[in-house]
Amino acid sequence: MYRLLMSGDPQLCASLVDDGFGSDESDEKPRLYAISSEFDTGFQRVKRFAEIVRAAARLSAGGPQPAATSQSPSFISRLKQVFASGQATSVDPEPAPPPEVDDLLAGFDETITFLDAHRDAYLLLDTFELDTMSESEEARLKARVEQEMARCVQAGAAVDALPGDIAQAGRQLVSATRQPGTPPLDAFFGLRLDDEFDSTRTGETEYPLGLQWFDTLCLELLNRSEFDAQQD
Repeated sequence: MYRLLMSGDPQLCASLVDDGFGSDESDEKPRLYAISSEFDTGFQRVKRFAEIVRAAARLSAGGPQPAATSQSPSFISRLKQVFASGQATSVDPEPAPPPEVDDLLAGFDETITFLDAHRDAYLLLDTFELDTMSESEEARLKARVEQEMARCVQAGAAVDALPGDIAQAGRQLVSATRQPGTPPLDAFFGLRLDDEFDSTRTGETEYPLGLQWFDTLCLELLNRSEFDAQQD
């Protein structure tokens, strides 16, 4: 979900968490990068995706289906019924119960409420803590951030590619989560549209939606004057 939120024209920028880290081999600090994006564009996509998920949930719950048109049985059909009457008939299995989606829908409601309460002009995504676990060279660190930026763009393109009609978009979303497709809709494959949407610890899903939000920062961000002072 954070990638969809960051899909509003994401741009590479300098990290506001740290200006780099020291190296034993050089006095120069490798620069650290982050991603900035426009809030409103990403937020509008998040709200549209939430509406589409609600439509998909109604489909999964077994909404009203159009009634089948009754037709008079043909002569051949009546003959088949006569000969089949003496044969054992198979019992159709009980249909699977509809998936539970109360927590899923509540998670989207909480997401919209949280983001609306914390709206701003721009967003910042800083992944250097994860990136520096596997890379230390500036070029490779930058490449990892650029890869993450591409995923944000893909998330936005996937939502934009869904039909304008919400019901049709819901059906297409359900199909895209279950069957591998082509870009950009392949971004949806593997997502769970039920109450197991974030159950990575139990192994129910490998691709969490990410509907938990917190406003407590574990790191202190530099303001504009502090950032400019470090660049001098």
